[in-house]
Amino acid sequence: MIAQKKEFGGLGIPDLRTLNLSLLAAWIQRYHLNNNVLWKQIVEFKYKTEQPNLLCCPDLGASPFGKGVLLAANTACFSFQWKVGNGRRIRFWEDHWFGTSSLAIQFWHLYAIVNEKGATIS
Repeated sequence: MIAQKKEFGGLGIPDLRTLNLSLLAAWIQRYHLNNNVLWKQIVEFKYKTEQPNLLCCPDLGASPFGKGVLLAANTACFSFQWKVGNGRRIRFWEDHWFGTSSLAIQFWHLYAIVNEKGATIS
């Protein structure tokens, strides 16, 4: 009721948690769409993104912004579909790149017995 628009009887106060997740998801999108920009190079240096996927790095020692980005990425994984490209940044089982959800969700009985969780498509 608080976040509902005034026209529908609410107070019109935005849901800040949802707004924050949306803004952080926009940063994730910008990260993957922009190349050769200074802020991306800084993020890559700080979080050592040469490893398979920026979004699967541990949040230990991460800044509040980094933790927020990881939270938004994990939240967005259910509705965000990756474009595969060369496959070095896409986790085969955990990322949503084929079908209606991640392969881990679609084929849970197989994912439960997989030895190489977190492996990339490449």
